[in-house]
Amino acid sequence: MDMIYYLFFTHVVLYWATSLFYMNKYKQGVTGNGYVIKNVLINQFLVTPLYWLAFQFYPEPLPWKHVIWQLPAIIVLTDVVFYVFHRLFHWNKTLYNNIHKQHHEFDPPIACAGLYCHPIEHLCVNLSSTVFPMFIVKASLPVALLWTIIPSINVVVSHSNIHGGAHTTHHKYLTCNYGVGGLLMDRMLNTFR
Repeated sequence: MDMIYYLFFTHVVLYWATSLFYMNKYKQGVTGNGYVIKNVLINQFLVTPLYWLAFQFYPEPLPWKHVIWQLPAIIVLTDVVFYVFHRLFHWNKTLYNNIHKQHHEFDPPIACAGLYCHPIEHLCVNLSSTVFPMFIVKASLPVALLWTIIPSINVVVSHSNIHGGAHTTHHKYLTCNYGVGGLLMDRMLNTFR
C-alpha cells in the first residue's frame, strides 16, 4: 500500500511543478479561471484516491530489472487504453456533450488544464490508462515511479501549446490524435494527423 502513496505524491508534485513552470515562463496563467485549478485539485485529491482500493489487489511485482521490457509495454498499453476510452468519449455524443466537452473548453489547450476534466473522465480515461498498464506488467516500485513521472509531466507539456504537437492538433480538430505517446493506435487506425 505504500506504493500508492509514493506514486500519488510523485504525480502531484511533478504535475504542479511542470504546470507552474509553463504558467510562469510562457504566461499561461489562469487568472480569473480558478475553477480550472479547483477542478484539477478535485480530480487529484478526491477522484484519484478511488483507485487506491485497486492497489489492495496489486499483483506481486516483478524485479525492477524488468524495466527493459515493462516500460515500453506500459507505454504501448497506455496508448491502447487511452485511445479506446478517449475515442469512445468523442464518438458517443452523450459522453462527449455531458462529460468530455469540458476538457475541450481550452483551444488551444493550456498547461495547467491537462487534467481539467469531468471526474468521470478522469476516472475512466486518465486513470485507467495510466494505472491498469502497471498492473498488467506487474511493475515494481522503481518502474511504477518512473512511469508516474512520464505521464505526470507529459500531460502538462502536451497541453502547453508551446511545442505544437499532436494533442494541440487534437484540441483544434477533435477528430484525430486520440492516443498518447507515439500515437500507435492513431497510426494503425488512420486517425493520426
